[in-house]
Amino acid sequence: MIALVASVAACTDDYKDWAEPQTVPQPTQVSFADGSISTVGTIDFNSYSEEFVKVCSITAPTSTAEGFTPSYSITLGNQTFDLNADGIMSAADLHSYVAAEFGRRPVVRDVNATVSMWLGNGTTTVKTATSAPFVIKAIPQAPVIEAAYYLTGSINGWDNTDTTYKLTNDGSDPYENPVFKVRIPATEDGSNIEFKMTPESGLGGDWSGCLAAGAEDGKFNYNNDGGNLVVVADPDALFYDLTFNMLDQTWTATPVGFNEFIYEIGNESGWSEPHPLHGNGLGQYSAIIYLNGEFKFKPNADNWDGDWEKASGDATGGTLTADGGPNIDGVAPGFYYVQVDLKEMTYKITPVTTISIIGSVRGAWDTDVDMTYNENFKCWEVRETLNAGEFKFRLNHDWAINWGGTLDDLVQDGANLQLAADGPYIIRLFINGDGPAHCTVKEDSGYPDFFYEIGNEGGWSTSHKLGGNGNGQYQGYYWLDGEFKFKPNADNWDNDLEYVSGDALGGTLTDGGGPNCPDPGAGFYQINLDAAGMTYSLLKIESISMIGGFNGWSEDLEMTYNTAEGCWEVLSEAVSGEYKFRANHDWAINWGGTETDLTQDGANLNIEAGAYKFQLYISYAGNNKVVISKLIK
Repeated sequence: MIALVASVAACTDDYKDWAEPQTVPQPTQVSFADGSISTVGTIDFNSYSEEFVKVCSITAPTSTAEGFTPSYSITLGNQTFDLNADGIMSAADLHSYVAAEFGRRPVVRDVNATVSMWLGNGTTTVKTATSAPFVIKAIPQAPVIEAAYYLTGSINGWDNTDTTYKLTNDGSDPYENPVFKVRIPATEDGSNIEFKMTPESGLGGDWSGCLAAGAEDGKFNYNNDGGNLVVVADPDALFYDLTFNMLDQTWTATPVGFNEFIYEIGNESGWSEPHPLHGNGLGQYSAIIYLNGEFKFKPNADNWDGDWEKASGDATGGTLTADGGPNIDGVAPGFYYVQVDLKEMTYKITPVTTISIIGSVRGAWDTDVDMTYNENFKCWEVRETLNAGEFKFRLNHDWAINWGGTLDDLVQDGANLQLAADGPYIIRLFINGDGPAHCTVKEDSGYPDFFYEIGNEGGWSTSHKLGGNGNGQYQGYYWLDGEFKFKPNADNWDNDLEYVSGDALGGTLTDGGGPNCPDPGAGFYQINLDAAGMTYSLLKIESISMIGGFNGWSEDLEMTYNTAEGCWEVLSEAVSGEYKFRANHDWAINWGGTETDLTQDGANLNIEAGAYKFQLYISYAGNNKVVISKLIK
C-alpha cells in the first residue's frame, strides 16, 4: 500500500538551541489484550514529506470472533483518527494535532496515544480492545526563527553588520507570533530596493543564514536559498512596511505615504469626538489637545480602522502598535502638547503649564509674556503693548519646545518672527491640529471679540453672542420676540448699549442709559451691531432653505425654525449630491463649506442619496454647522 516509515532525525547544529540530541529508541511492548503495540522512533516533520506516517507497529490480538474483520483507530489526547493495521495514519492529521497542542517550535514533543481495535462483519462494528497509553515522539515542522533579522541591501550598501533596519515581532515567542515587521524608507531617486534579511546570529559573517527570495512572488526561503528580495518602487511612497510571516514563509511590502492628519480620541470626549493632529509630511504630527484620562490615536476621523495603541511606555511617552493593545495611560485633566512620530511609531505627551511669547518686543529675550486660552477661538492669546522687534513662542518657559518660522507655518526651532512697529497688539497662536501651527498678529482696536444681545425672547436671562471683526462691527442670527439691548460682557450689564432713535429694524445707540430697543416682532433675524458707529440694524429672515443639484438648483426645500432647539430643520428622502443653505430664497446670504464649519459663500456641500434629517445651527463667529441624521425607514 505504501512504504512503512520509521524515520528519526538526529539533532543538527541548527537545532542545538532546542533540545538534547535525539536518538532512535528501541521498540517497546505495550499490553494490548493478547496482542501488542510497538513504538517507533521520533518523527521529524522538518525532513518528512510523505502523505502517511507510521506511528506504531500493531500485533493484533488473536481472540477474534469468527466472521469479523479487525480495524483500528488511534486516539491522541481527546481526538481520534484513522489507523491501518500497519500502524500508519495521515501525516497531516498528526502534524496538525502536534502543532495545535504544543505549538510549532521544532522540539521533540511527547504525544500520548492509545490504539483501539474494532471488529466488524459488514453490518456491525464493535470496539473490542484498547491498548495501554504509549508515547509518539514528533517534532513539528518549522524553521529556526531567531529573535531578530536585519535588512542588508541596496539602501545600506549591502553592509551585513548594519543594524539600522531591524525586523522583529512584538517580543513574544516567535512560534506563537511569527509575524515580524520593519519600516524602511523609500529611495530618494524612486528606485527599487533589493535586499536579503540577515539573522542576528549572522551579523558580520557569511550569508548562509539569510532570508532570500522564494520561487513564487511573496514567498521567501531560509538559509540563503534564492536570489534577492525586491521592493518594487511606488512613486507615492515615503516608506515601506515589510511584513514577514516566519512560519508561512510569506512576505509583503506595503507602501506608506503619510496623511495630512491623524486623530486623537479618548475619555475626554467620551470616546466620541476625534481631535486632529497636523502632520509635516514626514510622519510627525502634533497638536495641543485637552486630555482627561486614557486615549489612543487613529488614522481616520470617521472610523477605527488601523488605530494605534500603546506598545510600551506610560502617560508621558512610549511606542505605538497597530496590532491591538491597551489605551495609552490616563492623564489628569488639562492641556497637553501631543506629538506622534509614525516613522518611529512613538508618542510624547507634554503637560502645558504655560505658553508664552518672548523676545526683543519686550525689550530683551529674558522675559516671557504668558498667553491665555481663548475658548471662543480655540487658541492661545495675548493682548499687550509691544515694541518693534523679534519674538517667538515657547512652551513652559523653556526652549525645548518653541515655535518660529512664518506667521502661517510655525515649526520647532523656526526663525524669529517680526513686529514692524510699536503698539498694542492681539497675538493669537493656533496649535489645535486642524492645520499647520500658525498665529495671527493684529493691532488691538480696543473692541472686545464679542458683543451680546439680550432681551425679552430669553426672559432677559440669556445672552446671545455676536461675533466681531476686530473693528467694532458684530453680527449674529437669533430669534427675537420683544424688546432687547446690547452689552459687551456675557455675565454682567456693565457698559450696555440702549436705544436712542430709529425704528423697529434699526437705529442709533447710546451707552449713557436709555430705553430698550423696540420690539421688531417675533421672528428670526440677522442682527448687525456697529459699536464704533453706535448703530444697529436687523434683517428679518423670512425663510431658510436647502437648494442644490437634487432640485436642479432652482427650487428651495423649505426648513422650519425649531425654537426649542434653536435650529432650522427639515426631513427629506430626496436629497443627494451637492447642496447649500440660503436665506430668503436669495444668494445674498448663503452658507457652504463643511458640515462643522459653514461660512458665507462657502463651497458646495455633498451627500449620498438617502433619507435624512438636517438641523442647521446659524449662530456666530465660525460656529455655524449642520447636524445630519440618517433616517431609518
